[in-house]
Amino acid sequence: MLLEGILLGLTLSLMIGPLLFAIVQAALEGGIRTGIAVAIGLWTSDLLFVLLTYYGTSALASFTALPHFRLLAGLLGGLLLMVFGISALLTRPQVKLSIDQTRPPRKMLQYFLRGFLLNTINPFTLFFWLSVGSGVVATNRGETLALFRFFLGMMVTLALADLLKAWGAKHLRQWLTPQHVQRVQQGIGLLLILFGLVLAGRSMG
Repeated sequence: MLLEGILLGLTLSLMIGPLLFAIVQAALEGGIRTGIAVAIGLWTSDLLFVLLTYYGTSALASFTALPHFRLLAGLLGGLLLMVFGISALLTRPQVKLSIDQTRPPRKMLQYFLRGFLLNTINPFTLFFWLSVGSGVVATNRGETLALFRFFLGMMVTLALADLLKAWGAKHLRQWLTPQHVQRVQQGIGLLLILFGLVLAGRSMG
C-alpha cells in the first residue's frame, strides 16, 4: 500500500495542469517562499479530502451527485483559474529576491489561499478523491495501517514533488532578467486562463 501511494503521488505530481503552473508562477513572482505557500495550500486541501475520503466517502458521493454540481463547480473553478491567470498577466515581477528577504504574512496567506482554493474548488479533484474512496478505501476498509501507509506515501510524494517544483522555479528565476520573468509569467497566466475556459466549457457540455 505504501508503494501504491507513492506511485499514485508520483503520477499526479508529473501531470501538467493548473496546479503545476500555479506553483511555478508563484515562485517566479515572489521567490521560493511564495511557491511553497501555494503548495501548502494544496496540501491542506488534499489532507481535508483524505479525511473526507476516509470517514465520509458516501457523503462525498452525495455531494457530487447534487443537481447541477458539475456545472456550478466547473464554472466557479474556471472563473477562479481565469482570475489568477489575469492576475499573473497584470503582475510585474520584482527584482530578484535575496534568500533572506521575506514577504508580509498577509501576502503569504493570499498565496496559501490561492493554492487551497485552486485545489478545493475543482470538480476533477472531488471526483478523483471519490474514485480513491470507492477504489481504495472501500476495498481496504478496516485495514487502518494499510490505508495510513497509502495516504502517507501519496502525500509525502506530492509534497516533495511540489517543493522540487518551487525550488526549480526559484533557481530558474535567478538566471532570468525581470523582463524574461514577466514573459514567463504572462505565458503561465494565459495557460491558466485557457485551463479556466476549458474547465468552464466542459462543465457546460
